[in-house]
Amino acid sequence: MGLVEVARQWIAPKPRISFEELSKAKPVRNPAVVETPGEEGVLLLQAPLMQQGRGFAGWMAKRMNAPDTKTFELEPVGAFVWTLCDGKHTVEAISRKLRDRYKMNRLEADAALNAFLQMLGQRRLITLTTGKKK
Repeated sequence: MGLVEVARQWIAPKPRISFEELSKAKPVRNPAVVETPGEEGVLLLQAPLMQQGRGFAGWMAKRMNAPDTKTFELEPVGAFVWTLCDGKHTVEAISRKLRDRYKMNRLEADAALNAFLQMLGQRRLITLTTGKKK
C-alpha cells in the first residue's frame, strides 16, 4: 500500500451509519480488556495500551516506564450495559433492557446508551458489528 492510500484512509471521512442500522448493530467487547468487579456494582476495566512500535513515542513510553494498561471505572448502569455488549444483544435490545431496569423513557435511554457506546468505541473497548460486509 502506497503513501497516498494510507493518507486517504486517515483523511477520508468515516462512513456514518443510520439510526436504523445502529439500532440493529451488536456491540462486542474487546477480548483484551480485563474486567474486575468493584464495590457497590462498580466494574473496573483494564485495557492494554498500544506502545510498542510507535517510533519515538514508543521509545519515550518505555524510557519513562509508562503503564502498559489503562483502567476505566464503570458505575452500575455502565457495568450493566457492558455486560450486555456480548455480540448477541442489539443496541435496541440493550436500550429496552435499560428502560425496563432503570425506569427510563425511550429518549433518555437511547441518548445515554448512544453516548456511552460512542465513548467505549473511541477508547477501543468495544466494536459494533452490523452484519454488513466491507
